[in-house]
Amino acid sequence: MMHRLILMLSGLIMMFAIFGLVMWIGAEVGENDEAATGNMILCLIMTTLTLAALKTGLWMRSRMNKRMEEVITSLVAREGHIDAKSFATEMKISMDDARDVLDKRARKRNWKRAELEQYNARYFPL
Repeated sequence: MMHRLILMLSGLIMMFAIFGLVMWIGAEVGENDEAATGNMILCLIMTTLTLAALKTGLWMRSRMNKRMEEVITSLVAREGHIDAKSFATEMKISMDDARDVLDKRARKRNWKRAELEQYNARYFPL
């Protein structure tokens, strides 16, 4: 779930872009041309990095969602249900992340859920 970290990173970089913008405006008001130029460059670089990280994170998220749908479809076709442990194994993610993803989709799609032992669950699409 690396896309989550990249999306959070884009928010962090955006804070630096906003800081650069505020400092740039302050330097322009104070008529300090050297500081204004430096802060303008900082603002533009951070804005570019923000947009690049945001685009990369959103691309990775859409690719991950597509892959999850493929795994869900294959598990339902093969077994008739979705087991959180087998889903986590096929997706190569932690069991906790698999449960979070499947719980969210189960609520959205009105799937039935049966709790199993060892923090496992089985989801039955209707």
